[in-house]
Amino acid sequence: MNHFLVGCLMTVAGTAFGNVPAGTELQYTGSVIQQSKSPTSEPKTFSVTALTATADDGSLQLMWNLEERGAGGWTWPERFGSFAPTGNSKGQSIRVLYTHDGVANPLGVRSPIFEFRDKLQADGSWSDGRLEYRVSRKRKVKDRDCWQVEVASNLGRSQTLIIDAASGVLVSAEQRVFMGRGDEFQLKLELQSQKSLAAADFAKAQTAFGTLRQLQASLGRTGEQKVVELTAAQLTSAQEMIGKIEQQSEGTMWSKLVGIIARDLQQQARRLEGAAGLAKRFVGQPAPKSQFKLADGTAIPANETQGKVVVLHFWEYRNENLAEPYGQIGYLDFLNGKRKKLGVKVIGVNVDPRIGERENSGAAVRSMKKLMEFMNLAYDVAIDDGTLLTQYGDPRTLGSPLPLWVVIGHDGKVVHYQIGFYNITPDEGLKQLDEAVVLALRKQRESQ
Repeated sequence: MNHFLVGCLMTVAGTAFGNVPAGTELQYTGSVIQQSKSPTSEPKTFSVTALTATADDGSLQLMWNLEERGAGGWTWPERFGSFAPTGNSKGQSIRVLYTHDGVANPLGVRSPIFEFRDKLQADGSWSDGRLEYRVSRKRKVKDRDCWQVEVASNLGRSQTLIIDAASGVLVSAEQRVFMGRGDEFQLKLELQSQKSLAAADFAKAQTAFGTLRQLQASLGRTGEQKVVELTAAQLTSAQEMIGKIEQQSEGTMWSKLVGIIARDLQQQARRLEGAAGLAKRFVGQPAPKSQFKLADGTAIPANETQGKVVVLHFWEYRNENLAEPYGQIGYLDFLNGKRKKLGVKVIGVNVDPRIGERENSGAAVRSMKKLMEFMNLAYDVAIDDGTLLTQYGDPRTLGSPLPLWVVIGHDGKVVHYQIGFYNITPDEGLKQLDEAVVLALRKQRESQ
């Protein structure tokens, strides 16, 4: 068995939590629907499969995977995980991702095993942080004796939970959630099936999950990213593992997810091949002759770029729908402050198709200015309807989102070309970009 599993999961015969033995598979369906006569967002449906297991210390662990349909969704590295369903546990809890008014909102989903099973009794009540729990009644649901639990927040009743009285298994959940400007939605979750896996099937599912977790951990993701952009090294590592994972996951709850991963790795390979082709096309060649126009209609003077090291950062400079890491502009601004005194010119390029639309260009500029003020950016940001980006190679045509980074040497030739975010640590910032800038400055000095 793979020993990488979070919590060192083990098959322990006879171990149970209430009446939920290790190796119990729970399948749920769910939905998120806007509560409005004229909804502005599409409904989302999703399904969750969870598998119980035990850790070395005898505690319950839940392995899970998620499928989403409609209104956006997580990419595959965020669609599976494990956690201990106790009130203060850490781990990868279950969340769906719902896009409303252009903003992706993570929404927490209740644990399949109720974390306060020991408190379930007639008229029971307790607090957990800002939530107040109250057992309202006992009822029969799907031939199960269940407790109905009402959960309230400072906004009033927010959740109704139906919990199997004997086991603590969540039978159903209804939850009010708010997104955007106070728009109300209802999140529903309902148990569809519960079964105990044979020992061999359980062991196989655990082994596959262990290898999946190895792959997930190797990517170093924070859990908040909305896209998958593997580096060449990450892709190579994943490609070396995928055959093994496909074999291990066959016939398990992970097989469909693994198929999605395998297809994505093929797309990632094509993307990186295309990105390498763009870099090869531009690096060492004269940069396109471009004029960088500012929002006030003026152009950056030629004497600020000619004969100097120039850093270009193509990104969507918008105040709305911001998502971390915010184009890494905070780190870029720090680099600008450090290298500006050496003659380096940093130019942000706001790529926004609205710039070329008379009726929308004003909104695009206002959004850009709000972002610049919010981040207190000290470098110039030019505007681009997409024309400049096309001249430098639009990575979006390869399936790669912005940003695009270009370093131009004093001789006007491209010396560095990077698509996507840099892998950074807070104390080093944009180390790879800074190294390219320093090398270009050294060559500039040598030429003088």
